[in-house]
Amino acid sequence: MKPGFAPNTALLLAGGLCLLPFLVPYHQQPVLSFFPEWLAAALGAAAALTLLASRSFVANAALPAPAPWLVALALFLALRAAAGGLAYPQTSLLAALYVLYAVLMVQLGAQLAAQLGIERAALTLAAFVLVGALLNAAAGVIQYAGRPAFLEDLIAELHGRRAYGNIAQVNLYANYLALGAASLVYLWLRTRLRTAVALAALGLIAVASALSGSRSALLYALWFALLAPLASRLPDRVAAGRLKRGAYAAAAAIALAHLAVPWLGSLMQMGRGGGLLERFAGPAPEEGEPRLAIFAAALRVFTEAPLLGAGVGEFAGAAFAAGLDPSLTRIAQVWNSPHNLPLQLLAETGLIGAALALAALTSWAVKLARRYRAQPSPALWWICGAVGVGLLHSLIEFPLWSAHFLGVTALLIGAGAPPPPPPLAVARAARLGGVAAVAALALALGVLLRDYVRLDTTRVTGTAMTMAPAAQVRRDAATMHALRAGLLAPVAERWILLGASLDRNDLADKLALSGRVARVWPSNAVIVRRAVWLALEGRQTDAHALLASALRTFPRARDASIAILEEALPADPGAIGKLLEAARDSRKPPA
Repeated sequence: MKPGFAPNTALLLAGGLCLLPFLVPYHQQPVLSFFPEWLAAALGAAAALTLLASRSFVANAALPAPAPWLVALALFLALRAAAGGLAYPQTSLLAALYVLYAVLMVQLGAQLAAQLGIERAALTLAAFVLVGALLNAAAGVIQYAGRPAFLEDLIAELHGRRAYGNIAQVNLYANYLALGAASLVYLWLRTRLRTAVALAALGLIAVASALSGSRSALLYALWFALLAPLASRLPDRVAAGRLKRGAYAAAAAIALAHLAVPWLGSLMQMGRGGGLLERFAGPAPEEGEPRLAIFAAALRVFTEAPLLGAGVGEFAGAAFAAGLDPSLTRIAQVWNSPHNLPLQLLAETGLIGAALALAALTSWAVKLARRYRAQPSPALWWICGAVGVGLLHSLIEFPLWSAHFLGVTALLIGAGAPPPPPPLAVARAARLGGVAAVAALALALGVLLRDYVRLDTTRVTGTAMTMAPAAQVRRDAATMHALRAGLLAPVAERWILLGASLDRNDLADKLALSGRVARVWPSNAVIVRRAVWLALEGRQTDAHALLASALRTFPRARDASIAILEEALPADPGAIGKLLEAARDSRKPPA
């Protein structure tokens, strides 16, 4: 292998990670982001293996600052999966694989910076991010205006009133566009991109961000404005002034676009509504987003299991059991996250998991600050800006629970982490550990893709009444049953539960199944079905208590609850009739 081939190939693959997963227009059930996440993990694993298997591996870039803490977190999550007591140990194991993937990307970023230089690595990655942001910005504008038929296979269909490009979630879309804006400022400085071209690109990104209506975009604008003065530390006065002006321009463009674009659309009667001012000033009660209430719910869950947490993926069930205010179910029946990464880690992994994650980030941030103070550079400024976007977003949502956003963030963390020279034995162990992690990740990716294709093709015919031939129904039902033992068990069992008959057939299995699903996805349909099966088993007190919790938590779903109970009534008119009467009485106003 020629010198330089491995790092250059790995850099291109890493660039693909920053671009290709964000262009996938397919986002459908059963897992909306499966293909972008799978592609990001596959590209990251390929890039990491390219360097780990090459002779160009740099020993002193083996374990950047955050990596040991993240390895400890992955081990903790794997031990939690092995210890039992979780509804789905597979979810904790999958989380451990996510963390191992992050470790690989941190290591990859450090290797690229060590072998190619931080400026070259940053320039290449920033270019890929900018291309992806511009393509997504254009997709969002086209999407908002009305997608033509010939672009149906290239641009995701718009559902709702706000643009989201090919990322298919407005806040993640705003996150990626902010990464593009930071990359544009950096490339404008380093490549001497013409100002007119840069302004046009910034305008497109800002307008697309405004069409998303995401309030988080204002946080990114504020972040860029706060970062601008740091550019003054650059030894090149001309470059420092140019970088500062670029940062302020990006901040101003994003903020102004979020104010002006909805106003212009309303003035010209072209808008779909849902602009930033409208969302800040007077959201309708049914569209409210009670973040403080869900933050409080997360703290309640944490206090129930402060050391180890409720378990990865089990925040929703624990929050429901602790008592959710009905206001929290106005926009989403299930809050599978408190929309704050520190709180989610505390709630699901306890003090141990949260402390390990915090130690990883803190160790990196402290060393990055020292490095920038000693040797400021535009590349470090860009890394700080881009990683900051992801961390800021993690305080109001959970972008790092998505493999493509996690991969980009971890890659840049590694590129900005100055690794201490380790002993040779440690470097060799890190290399071998990295190869083992790639092998585990590759195996998991293969299994996940196989299981996902099976799930996607059998989830309807294998769980519900359809016109499919009886032989196909039996075959698909057997496939769905087999998936209950795999990494996609929580999703597979949710589909199985929602299609299960409301009678006494296989009652013990249905009760066990509904108990597991309710811990990770306590929707109204899941909870009411579990109440039915509890009543059919003769546990009337438990059934009535669970139904009362559902009626109180999901007041807008009372009619759906009644419909489920009416469907179950023939199985036992006496037992189910009492539940049905209680549900109907709940619609009456109090005397």
